[in-house]
Amino acid sequence: MNELYTPDSNGGQNRPFGAVERKIARRYLGAKKSEGGVAIIAWISFICIMLAITAMITIMSIMNGFRAKVLELTLGTQGHVFVEILHANMPPDDIKAIEQRLAAMPGVKTAMEITTSPVGFMANEQLFAGQVMGISNQGLADFKIVSENIEYGNADGFGLGGGSDHQILMGGFLAAGMGLNVNDRVRILTPKTRASAFGPPTPISKIYTVGGIFRTGLYATDTTTVFMEIEQAKLLFGTRGETIKIQMRLDDPDRVESFKEPVAEAVALPASIETWHDRNKTQYAALKTEQIAMRLIFVIVVIISVFPILAAMLMLVKNKAKDIAILRTIGSTRGSILRIFFIAGTMIGFLGTIVGLVLGVLLCLNMPAVQKFIEVFTGPLFPPDIYQITGGIPTKIVWTEVIAVALCGFIISAIATFFPSWGASKTDPVDALRYE
Repeated sequence: MNELYTPDSNGGQNRPFGAVERKIARRYLGAKKSEGGVAIIAWISFICIMLAITAMITIMSIMNGFRAKVLELTLGTQGHVFVEILHANMPPDDIKAIEQRLAAMPGVKTAMEITTSPVGFMANEQLFAGQVMGISNQGLADFKIVSENIEYGNADGFGLGGGSDHQILMGGFLAAGMGLNVNDRVRILTPKTRASAFGPPTPISKIYTVGGIFRTGLYATDTTTVFMEIEQAKLLFGTRGETIKIQMRLDDPDRVESFKEPVAEAVALPASIETWHDRNKTQYAALKTEQIAMRLIFVIVVIISVFPILAAMLMLVKNKAKDIAILRTIGSTRGSILRIFFIAGTMIGFLGTIVGLVLGVLLCLNMPAVQKFIEVFTGPLFPPDIYQITGGIPTKIVWTEVIAVALCGFIISAIATFFPSWGASKTDPVDALRYE
């Protein structure tokens, strides 16, 4: 029997965490009901860990999806990084070169010169407040959220035409509210005024033709915004020769802070650089607090879910006191006893974590089908006209978070397993066999 624990016998099976220790651990987990019902508690522990990991991956992915949707709805067509170059009368070629350098940066979707100004829109005896965004033809083509969502008309004549025939693009809700269609005309009133010899100053205004109507799905944009060719916008608002404003949109809006220094280097001119974090500090702080709270809740849920593992291991150690004593008398070391029980406990945590991870990812990838199934019993969960969410519950799988959830679940379960295993290794074989 002493050969059982000879390190190199049986092809190294008796080495630490070898085949013998793993086999004993598996046999202990399958203990019969007459031996304390450890197998039942092991199954309960496995299910608890699995459900905890599944729930947290699903919840965190849904929260990330809602967070991304909130940012999309809030930021709308605004950029993620705002660059104001403090250089008047910059040649167009120099501006284009800066745009190209910024757009070529890794993680940048678009970088384009854009001007914005609050205005009034007047048509059909109606007056609406909104904003005009000046953008180049190429910039508009790259701005997929608008260029690919033109519902009526098109952008072929954007920026073309003279006088009142100059074509603009208008948000769908704004056009509907004013009773406008493609080829109709609208007067745009600017904040600037001109003196009048017959009364108070009057706003500077100009008539334009609606060349296309877009619906981005962003309520604030579709109800307030008109896009105009940038040189025409500068002419209307009298901003030619002023500072240059470039907006950048990123693949990941959460990484904006890491772009400040590279953007400054790419511009290579005196410039003011802001991020959407700077312009939306309250909202950013709220979203950050939400993320921290969710991670804290996850840790608490996992800690609660490992208590059955702790109970199972304590029961297993108590029921196997005689076996521990016998193993010790035939040559097993305290380290070997610790490893046997540690393997038994971590098997539960590892398998529960893996199955929970797979189920959680599958749930997220099939969320539209899951939502439809739930809505059979509950009705619509998120009516689009209220929540402005189309395409089902938004989910965004962040793989670094998924891996972190899995690692955290496994590590916590391993820690919960270690202490009963350490207690088992301290069992005195004489005391354990005294009454046998």
